[in-house]
Amino acid sequence: MDGYVLSGEHETLPFEELKAILDIYKINKEVNRINRYALVEKSPIEKVLYRSGYINEGHNIIFEYKYKEGEDLNKFFKSFEEFLKNYDLNFNGTFAVRTLKLYKDSYTKNLNSLTIEKEIGRIIKEKTNKKVNLENPDNLFRVVIEKNYIFISKVVAIRDREYFKKNRPHLRKYFHPGCIMPKLARAMVNLARVKEGDLILDPFCGTGGFLIEAGLLGAKIIGCDIDWRMSRGSLINLEDYGLLDKVIKIKTLDAKYVKEFLKELNIDKVDAIVTDPPYGISTAKKGEIEEIIYKLPEVVKEGGYIVFAYPKFLDLNLELENLFKIYIHKNLIRHIHVYRV
Repeated sequence: MDGYVLSGEHETLPFEELKAILDIYKINKEVNRINRYALVEKSPIEKVLYRSGYINEGHNIIFEYKYKEGEDLNKFFKSFEEFLKNYDLNFNGTFAVRTLKLYKDSYTKNLNSLTIEKEIGRIIKEKTNKKVNLENPDNLFRVVIEKNYIFISKVVAIRDREYFKKNRPHLRKYFHPGCIMPKLARAMVNLARVKEGDLILDPFCGTGGFLIEAGLLGAKIIGCDIDWRMSRGSLINLEDYGLLDKVIKIKTLDAKYVKEFLKELNIDKVDAIVTDPPYGISTAKKGEIEEIIYKLPEVVKEGGYIVFAYPKFLDLNLELENLFKIYIHKNLIRHIHVYRV
């Protein structure tokens, strides 16, 4: 069994992103969730973590224990020790044990992480005769404490947190305020089930945030923006990321003409649209943008996805797979729509 640590930044989006990524890799197995720990029978953990925005870690689960609130941890330790008598815990190099509390109540808060790490470390050391290295271990074991459960898992992959820190919009070559952060952009691309070689369109491309994330995942990218500064800035950023070979066309264009734009490129329909239309505009312009959004399904292949952010819910009369509310500040809530055509 594999386990995934979901980010606590949103209640539902990380779990749905995980399911979308598994869908991309055609993993059709049941995915269960215990609060912030998702369980799936077998999955390509490293590939999932490479793509993910809101999935923090991927584990191979070794041992599962259901506890009763208030019980002594010695029962848990003894159960794990007994389990290892008939389990081949085989690994090379050094190891360390770290506790991760994903669920906190009066009972779990009082569980001493250091005590757990020392005792589980002792049991593993006695079983394998491997050395402990707390600073830079070759193998990291997690004691994951969840609601009603404790899991002992071996960490397989950890999300590249540095990428999202170092690639925030204001650090790009061309920046304009109001951009979606790369972590959310990556998650939205995943929710659109974007695969390598897919044709992806952003009709309000701005500075290219979604196109960057889609391009990094191997998609072919098309974008337009009514503001020449944005379309030019998008190309500057895509060049800086080494993604010009993924660009089919970036054009200064009103999104109402996107169908004609695709025809110019001899493209009938794209595999997915991922976009974030502008918000801070006049009521008349908002109405025009909504009309454009309602027509976007016309240029998406059957079974493809339209994923977009908007300050309110828009009913496109399609299959709505998900709707997430992202609170930006008291005057702005981004509604992330996930429609299947």
